[in-house]
Amino acid sequence: MTSAITPPPLGAGDTVGIAAPASPFDRECFLRGVRLLEEAGHRTLFEEGIFSRDRYLAGSDRRRAGELSRLFADQDVKAVFCARGGYGSQRLLPLLDPKLFRGNPKIFVGYSDLTAVHAFLGTACGLVTFHGPLVTEMGRMEPPAFRALLAQLGRTAPWGEVAAGLETLRGGAAEGPLAGGSLTVFCALLGTPYAAETAGRILLLEDRGEKPYEIDRLFSSLRFSGALDEARGLLLGRFVPPAGWKEGAERYGEEVRRIALEATEESGCPVLAGFPAGHFDGSILFPLGARASLDGTRGTVTLTEPCLAG
Repeated sequence: MTSAITPPPLGAGDTVGIAAPASPFDRECFLRGVRLLEEAGHRTLFEEGIFSRDRYLAGSDRRRAGELSRLFADQDVKAVFCARGGYGSQRLLPLLDPKLFRGNPKIFVGYSDLTAVHAFLGTACGLVTFHGPLVTEMGRMEPPAFRALLAQLGRTAPWGEVAAGLETLRGGAAEGPLAGGSLTVFCALLGTPYAAETAGRILLLEDRGEKPYEIDRLFSSLRFSGALDEARGLLLGRFVPPAGWKEGAERYGEEVRRIALEATEESGCPVLAGFPAGHFDGSILFPLGARASLDGTRGTVTLTEPCLAG
């Protein structure tokens, strides 16, 4: 397994590019996030076309793919944050040139529908990327958390222990690169050239708004596709119940845990739940493609190698 390419860190005063690969977004929430980045000393760069709307998309596929490509090609841009998730990222993948992205490694931050871009950058380009907050959400972050986010993106030493006190559903230890994101989007790419690699990796999956039988269907797809056969371990992030769910969050979590254990029964890999990532305020930043160790006895996840060059 070849080592992933780590991007350069984000330094004081560096330019942050902003892209909208998926759905349109609230302009005020967006501008609030932009102001926070600028108040932190960063220059921001985004195109006027970022405010485009085409049905449920932030403009045409070519507009969105071109925007993302231009930001990566721009030598002044040191990090690319995403405005919003929603839907549409996977439509861009055939329009992206792996050589361009591989030749211009830089910090890429996003989650939810951006799982598709993470998979492309990881599988086709070999880059480490970052599952983290969207620009339209930054205004809801507590100031210390926002400062910590930017500081972390400048840290070239190994990040060490990033999660503790996790619930061990199946014990064991594992080490390997992290892969994952939104369970729905992750599964939507199965069987395509853009599917994330799972062999030898620790999978970290989260989602929102899916009923238990829908979660079961998605995990069954992972199982039947062979994606779980050689996975080293499974981390369950936050799974948010769908609107109208009347049986409580605890019951919903029990359903998800049971489904995950059933799906991984044949592989027997360790499974931990409660990793603090997903569709909720306070979700932590973590690097996809970076090597991590999972300890089922202690309930911890530790990043064992640097995820930023330096």
